[in-house]
Amino acid sequence: MSYLPGKFLTFILTLWLVSLLTFAVFQVIPGNPAQIILGTEALPEQIAALEEELGLDLPLHLRYLRWIGGVFRGDLGNSLRFSQPVLELLVNSLQVTLPMAGMALIFIVFLGIPLGIVVGRYHDKKQGLILSIVTQFGTAVPSFWLGILLMLAFAQLLKHFAPGTFVPWEENWVGALFSLFPPALAVALPKVAVLSRYVSTAFVEEGGADYIRTAYAKGLREKTVLYKHLLKNILIPVTTVMGLMITDILGGSIIVEKVFALPGIGRLLVTAISFRDFPLMQAIALYLAGMVVLINLLVDLAYCFIDPRIRLR
Repeated sequence: MSYLPGKFLTFILTLWLVSLLTFAVFQVIPGNPAQIILGTEALPEQIAALEEELGLDLPLHLRYLRWIGGVFRGDLGNSLRFSQPVLELLVNSLQVTLPMAGMALIFIVFLGIPLGIVVGRYHDKKQGLILSIVTQFGTAVPSFWLGILLMLAFAQLLKHFAPGTFVPWEENWVGALFSLFPPALAVALPKVAVLSRYVSTAFVEEGGADYIRTAYAKGLREKTVLYKHLLKNILIPVTTVMGLMITDILGGSIIVEKVFALPGIGRLLVTAISFRDFPLMQAIALYLAGMVVLINLLVDLAYCFIDPRIRLR
């Protein structure tokens, strides 16, 4: 089987296994959703009637087929805590998490890769050593602490940020973007440090390769050697690291969202766990697992564009 069809088949099978595992895990967790909805004083007849209405009295395989069919139709059930469709809650939360993740990803790419190139290029000079120390410090800085510092900076010094508020998109999209700017920075900056160290390490290792010395011996300009030859060859490990970072930020940074009181997916997950909201937890778990599988597929496809030889293996 060739590379791309094999990857797509693996993607489909993995998604199916993820859905099966997600469903199975939430069936063995103690607790009866019907009992949670009706409360502790509900009569057994009331609980039995609601179980029948929810399909909880069906055999396990029929409940799975009913649930996965609802997933394909966009029906993830109703939240036990909010009494709203789970899909609606997910969409509302992702309207916060996805733009913040996109903003953080822009910071990571446009700060981390150039910084790593500079550190790698001047690794044996004083400026490279200073930048390397800064990035080492950046990898150790917790996001929540950085978030608190950014909150103080924007709220107290710049007077342009109200902590603990998020401006809805329909109210003011510019205000919404500005509300996401500090938390996106808090999520991105530690990852910028991590990515820059990966890039600088790969840059130094590839810089001593034979094809680089040959390129210089041919009289090619330094910029041509660095950006056309060297940078292209370090993109494979960098893409792998970027894939891991993307799955992390798409899952929502629970701590950062709590610090900035953002109504994102991380905060929704904490609420679902606190109130034992099984349909909501199940949907969020499926989303997180699906994102991991999808990003891994996209990373594998990116390998093909970076190095076409991979498709021939």
